[in-house]
Order: sequence, then structure tokens, then C-alpha cells
Amino acid sequence: MITAQTIRLATDDILGSIRMWRVWYLIGTIDVRQRYRRSVLGPFWACLSMGMQALVTGLVMSLLFKQPTQDILPYVCLSLIIWSLVQNVVNEGAQTFINAGEFMLQVNRPYGVYIFRTVWGNLLVSSHMILVYFVVAFLYGLYPGWTYVLALPGLALLVLNLVWMAFAAAILSARFRDIPMIIQNLFTVLFWLTPVVYRADQLGDTVERVARLNPLFHILEVARQPLLMREPALESWLVAVASALVGWGLTLLLFARTRRRIVYWM
Repeated sequence: MITAQTIRLATDDILGSIRMWRVWYLIGTIDVRQRYRRSVLGPFWACLSMGMQALVTGLVMSLLFKQPTQDILPYVCLSLIIWSLVQNVVNEGAQTFINAGEFMLQVNRPYGVYIFRTVWGNLLVSSHMILVYFVVAFLYGLYPGWTYVLALPGLALLVLNLVWMAFAAAILSARFRDIPMIIQNLFTVLFWLTPVVYRADQLGDTVERVARLNPLFHILEVARQPLLMREPALESWLVAVASALVGWGLTLLLFARTRRRIVYWM
């Protein structure tokens, strides 16, 4: 049952998690170091992998749409990096409470700490992968301009949306263990329904209209377009803000209803 008290406790948990930023910052950083332990290149293996994927995908899309690589490759490269961040945060977010169950049973810590740990770790990896895009952008003459200023609020909106998605996925997955598999398969479909390796206007008016009904498209746009030296459409800003507000509102209600039960689902 959702009451004013349960909402207050859920809000206090999230705010307490933010105040404990040193904890999730440190644990998330250690997670990344452990992932690439004893590796020569470390996180830069992610750069190499992303670079190869972007190069091959960009060349294929250039041939399919009969457009020069300088128009396609930077777009595809940046889109794949952002999409990889979205997909990894939500997929790993769905497993967060399940994997942290042992700690949650032993340590009295705000639940949001585990979510922020997951998001921060993936942001660290993506911060290495973004170097691939800057190399591609430099090669094709896309030098930093005034639109980079818009990338800051765009990235903030992206992260705000990712946190509530991961939070909601973690809660639902703790209760229903089929949710992580459902999310993985859903992202396989969403990859093609969301303009990632193609532009919304390249496949006709119908595809473009369908794409604009997808909130993920607009969330990607506000983070993607400024780095491509373009200004995001007002529609994308409004949808991204609305997605953050509605998503956080629903997630807060879900968390308020389930907060006391989560530990019993471990």
C-alpha cells in the first residue's frame, strides 16, 4: 500500500543514496578495475571493440544508403556508443538487486547506492569509448563548436532517464526473475525500432513517425545531436524531460510500494 509515509521513506532512501556518493563512486570504480584486471589495455579494450563495430557498421550503412562515409560513420559511431550505455545500464540494472542480495541482507544501506554503482561503472566505461567518436569526428572535420554546450543538459537528461530505468528494472527483476531475460530480448527489438544505425528520415515518413513515438529516440537525440554539431529539436527536449519526470514519478511509487519487501525477495 502506498501512503505518504512510504513515499517519504522511498524519497529519503534515494536522497540518502545521493549523499553517499563516495560509496557508489568507489565501488563502481573498483568494479571497472576488477573487470579489466591484469589486462594490458584495460578499459581501452572497449574502445577497440567499439571502434571495430562502428567502422564495419558505418561502412555497411554507407553502402546501403549510398551516402558518403563522412555523413554516416560519425553518426553511427556516436549512436552505438550511447546505445551501448543505455543497453548495459538497463540490463545490468535489472540484475543489480539480485547480484547484491548478499550485501543487502548484511548491510543496512540505501538501495539506491547499488543502482548508482551500476550506472557509474557503465559511465566510466563509456567515457573511454567516447574517445573513438572524437577520433572519428576529428578525421571528418567535426570540431567542437557551440552545440557542445547543449551536450551537458542532454547528457544529464540521458543519465536521469537511465537511473529510473535501472531502478525500476531492478525492483521488478527482484520480484520476477524472468524480467532480465525479457529486457535483453526487448533491447534486441528496440535496436531496430529506435534509429541507432540509421536516421529517422532515411526510411520514409512512416518509419520516421513511428520513431518519433519512441521516447528512447528523443532521449538519444538530446545527447547525440549536440556532439554531431546539430541542435536537437524542441520536441526531443520536451519528450526527454517528460520521460524523466514521468519515469521518476512512477519509479518512486513502485519503490514506495515495494521497498520493505525487496530484501525478502533476495
